[in-house]
Amino acid sequence: MKQKWIVYIGIALVLIAGGSLLAAKGMDAVSQAEHRKQGVLDADSLTVIYDKKPGTIDQVNAGIGDSVQKGDLLFKVKLEQGSEEEVLSTEDGQVTRIAVKPGDQITPGNPVAVVQQTRYRTDLFVQEGQIHKLKLNQSVKVRFPYLDQPIEVDGVVASIAAAPQFASLRMTREKGQADVSMFAVRISVASHADLLPGMTAEVDLNEIAD
Repeated sequence: MKQKWIVYIGIALVLIAGGSLLAAKGMDAVSQAEHRKQGVLDADSLTVIYDKKPGTIDQVNAGIGDSVQKGDLLFKVKLEQGSEEEVLSTEDGQVTRIAVKPGDQITPGNPVAVVQQTRYRTDLFVQEGQIHKLKLNQSVKVRFPYLDQPIEVDGVVASIAAAPQFASLRMTREKGQADVSMFAVRISVASHADLLPGMTAEVDLNEIAD
C-alpha cells in the first residue's frame, strides 16, 4: 500500500513539474489561446439573376458542386422568337444551387443559380495588447490545423475594427478593474483546393514580428 502511495505522489510531482515548465515557456493552454487566434473560414455566395428576354431553359450546363470560372456557360435559354441566349457565370467559384431545369419558363429577374465564391475570409478577435502586431494589408500565414494533413496558406489583413460586443470582458490591472478592448480583424485567405467554408482557420501572433 505504501509503495502505491509513493507511485501516486511521484506521478503527481511529474505532472506538476511538467505543467510548471510548460507555463514558464508560455505553452500552457491559456497562453496558447492568447496568441493562437482562431476563426471560421467563410466565403460569399453570389446569386445569378437572369437579365435577358423571356424564354425557356433549353440546356443546363452546370451542376451542383461544379467549379466554374468567370465567363463559363451555365445555361442556354431559347427565346420566344427562336433565338438563344447564354447565361454565364460572373464569378469564379463553386455551384451550390441550380434553381431551374430544362423546360422552365424564365423571365428577367428570376434567380437561376448560386455560385459560392473562392475568395475566402476569416474573422479573428484580438486583444488591445496584441493588436499592434497586425496592420492593414499585412501578409500573414493562416493555418488549418484540424485537417488530416494540416495546411498553411497566405493571408492578408483586410480590415481592423473595434469589437464593442466584447466590452463586457474585464481583467485585473494594478489600479483595479478595467474593460478589455477587443478588435475584430478580417483576414482575406488565398484559395486552396482543400478549403471549405466552415473550417477552422488559425493565425499565430507569436510568429509575427513586433
